[in-house]
Amino acid sequence: CRCRVLDGRFFLCGPHIEVRQVRWHPGSRTDSLLLVLTSENFLRLYETGSNEPQLQQVWPLGRQPTAALSSGPRLPFLVGLGDTAVDFDFAPPVPSENEDPNGGASSRMDSSAIIWPVLVLRGNGEVYSVTSPVTADSCSSEKPILHGPLFMYPPADDNYGVDACSILCLQCVPPVVVIATCSATLYHCVLLTGAEDDEDNHDKRSSWSQYGSTYNLHTPDVALYVFESVELELGLALDDDDDTYTCPIYLHHDSGTVSRYFCTHDTGVHMMSLPFIVHLEEFSRSHDDSPPLELLNQSSSAEYLICTRTSSSSPLSPILGLAITSPPPALITLLTSGEVVSLNLMSVPLLLPPSTTVLNNGKEELYSPLKVLLKEPFDVHIKKFLKHNVSQPILKLGLNADPSPQECMELVSRTTQLFREEYFQRHDRVREEIERRVRTLQTLKQHQLQELELMEQEKIKLKQRAEQLAEKYEDTKDKQEELTKRAEHVLCLVSQRQPVLSSAENKLLQDMNEFKEKLREFQKALEQVKAKQNYHKVQMEQWVSNQKKRELYLGQTHMKTIRTNMAQMTNEIADLLKMVEISKHELGL
Repeated sequence: CRCRVLDGRFFLCGPHIEVRQVRWHPGSRTDSLLLVLTSENFLRLYETGSNEPQLQQVWPLGRQPTAALSSGPRLPFLVGLGDTAVDFDFAPPVPSENEDPNGGASSRMDSSAIIWPVLVLRGNGEVYSVTSPVTADSCSSEKPILHGPLFMYPPADDNYGVDACSILCLQCVPPVVVIATCSATLYHCVLLTGAEDDEDNHDKRSSWSQYGSTYNLHTPDVALYVFESVELELGLALDDDDDTYTCPIYLHHDSGTVSRYFCTHDTGVHMMSLPFIVHLEEFSRSHDDSPPLELLNQSSSAEYLICTRTSSSSPLSPILGLAITSPPPALITLLTSGEVVSLNLMSVPLLLPPSTTVLNNGKEELYSPLKVLLKEPFDVHIKKFLKHNVSQPILKLGLNADPSPQECMELVSRTTQLFREEYFQRHDRVREEIERRVRTLQTLKQHQLQELELMEQEKIKLKQRAEQLAEKYEDTKDKQEELTKRAEHVLCLVSQRQPVLSSAENKLLQDMNEFKEKLREFQKALEQVKAKQNYHKVQMEQWVSNQKKRELYLGQTHMKTIRTNMAQMTNEIADLLKMVEISKHELGL
């Protein structure tokens, strides 16, 4: 874990300067830009990627509070009047107005072509929008543009509270802005393009032209439309004196879903669920002009998760830190006592889009009683019954808390009464609903079994009918084939009785005559071949007989003469061999 000092010299030289809010800038490619809101009414942008954080830009948000109300606690005038910024958050990105006229790909890929507006909340409830391109040049000449204050509709005399303390922008379409006040009131607003006002309102909005030479105020083109307001319960309020308690409310994003966020304060942690966001996104994607009834009827719900205060006499134990981990989603809370509380959020159902029904020409069609019964999932139906209006939080009092026996008794009684009214009764109703569903399904099962028996009987009847039809079909087919043959025979007889031949018969007769002539020629050729074969056979027999007559036989006389000559020749050859041997001996060979 590395710890770095952020602009230590600046804060040491100004001990009265406080840090109001710190957020990472989402427009950074390296996730290293940090935006800091100070009590001097400035936004300071730091680059933390290097070894030492470097100040990049300073955005003024109004006049700097200097004078104090008294010589005691140094509370500046602007802070006391609520004219300084207390919180900020980032709105969805918008394209930059300074676009490349050539429209090349390099301008589209440039990070300066996208601007992340910063929604700044003042203590008097006014919301401003700050737009400025994020550049690496710390000496950039481009000044931030301050739009506002944003109009809030419908207008209210108190401007929806004068003790605003926190702002949160949910990244949905369209964006939903949450404004919290110290009186534990939350305002859910939709950020939309502002309506065209009359000339008087336009002049009033544009009359604030300039506070100084460092920034300008411009007419905003967006407005906030307040959708609903929610009041939170700060503590369990076991006594009547605790109704007027106020404290700052801090808002936190839920990284898992945009339809949920968390509130921390001195008395614990609240979880807010906004079911209308799902319907709002569906309505923004559809082409229907009229909003759905779910968007108009569903309201937000608050669940008290952790409570750190039970009465006005209890010591304060504020929440020091909150974080969301995933997966699995879990809520981690750091208390003043140093204790870390971890809550599993898997048991809290996420808001899913409603189940769609089959539509035909804009009308619902339910094809069977089972579909009427199961038009929504049974678990969703049961969760609606189990959804309670009041929750029982986890009690985490401070180390110095010492509740009296009366307070403990009241706490036990309140918890018991809450379980009886919000839990046991709902579980009994769920049990009745499950029993009713079981009886309905059993009735449907019996009805379906009866229908299956009727269908089985109808199947047997249809099978017998099919066999009968198959037999009739075979008989009909045989009869048809017989009639076809008889018709062909009749046609042949009719064609034969005709006195004049048809063109096809003439052609066939001509072909038969040609084949007849060719057959005669082939027959003559075959007779010639047979005659030649007989001639050659006779000649062959004569040649064989002649060969047999020409064979020679030697008599006894001839045989003796030949033997005598052969013996004489053998003797002569032996004499010659002896003479050769003698000659070799004489010659020394």
